[in-house]
Amino acid sequence: MTFDASRREFLKAGLALPAAGLIPPVESAPGRRAPQPAAYRILGKTGLKVSAVGCGAGVTPDPDVLRRAVDLGVNYFDTARGYGNGESERITGAAIKANRSRVVLASKTDARTAADVRRDLDASLKALGTDYLDIWHLHSRDTPDAITDDAVEACLRLKEEGKTRFIGVSTHDVHAVAERILNAGRFDVVQTTYSYAIDAPFRRAAIGRLDDAGIGVVAMKVIIAVAGFVPREIKLPDEGPLAALKWVLLNPAISTMVPYSKNTAELEMNVRAMAESYTPEDEKMLYVRSEHIRPLYCRMCYDCLGKCPHGVPVPDELRFLSYNDFGGDYRKAREHFLRLPAEIRSMRCRDCAACTIECPNGVAVRQRLIRAQELLA
Repeated sequence: MTFDASRREFLKAGLALPAAGLIPPVESAPGRRAPQPAAYRILGKTGLKVSAVGCGAGVTPDPDVLRRAVDLGVNYFDTARGYGNGESERITGAAIKANRSRVVLASKTDARTAADVRRDLDASLKALGTDYLDIWHLHSRDTPDAITDDAVEACLRLKEEGKTRFIGVSTHDVHAVAERILNAGRFDVVQTTYSYAIDAPFRRAAIGRLDDAGIGVVAMKVIIAVAGFVPREIKLPDEGPLAALKWVLLNPAISTMVPYSKNTAELEMNVRAMAESYTPEDEKMLYVRSEHIRPLYCRMCYDCLGKCPHGVPVPDELRFLSYNDFGGDYRKAREHFLRLPAEIRSMRCRDCAACTIECPNGVAVRQRLIRAQELLA
């Protein structure tokens, strides 16, 4: 995909402003959030003022992209301990070191026990070259029991010790875990999937409940269905990612988002979303794209969860495949697939004559699972 984001056009958008004038201080304000400004929003009850478009470092961040993001006023950066076994954190920390006090820095842990949560945070601080995080997430918690009391208590202790200012949860299924998060009454932030391609009333309702409770909501996977690599047999319009970001910003319950940018042209396009209105043309473009990829892209409705009689984790394998087919990140897709138990990794949907699962959204489930298993196993 090509991006029309020349320096001249970017300047016309009015976004290439001096960093000193554009980036607000990372400050906390008491009480619930005020009406949201165009470029910066308040992250729930944390009071942190964050750029409406943040920056997902991803598994293999480009330090030039991260530094450019700071120059453009982006002040929310997201990474994780498990991305590249700490390499993502190391690169991110080095790139933003000179501006550490002016950015909101979030990282995540896959750990379930208190000892491992603490170990991971210490390792993250060392890799990032900082003595505190702004947000420390329990990573990829898609069921209520994945948010263990042990891990929650460990996060609270680390917050009390000043190693992280706030704590959060990242999840692909916010509907499934919203009740657990709200009942815990401990979390400041939730990071979850949210995009035009997976829009659904149950997802919007869960996000609204979190926002009403003062929990800051960070959107992820915001453009994966409309950007990057797509299978060669599918021909899509050249534009779309910018429209996808503008669509996310229509929801005032979303404080920021963390799209990944492979290069500075993509980054500059992403930042434009903070200054441009969502138009009928954007709506039409996203609808067309969504229909084109209907057989290929999982809408994360979780209707198929637990329905494979052989135990294939259908939503997980479809999501891993999307990291490659729609995110262009084979390394991330394979890393996630290889974390599955050996007996699951050895299963082959090609061995079944037919699939018992019928996707209500029109995804060709069996064909997609066969592709995932052959590509990633």
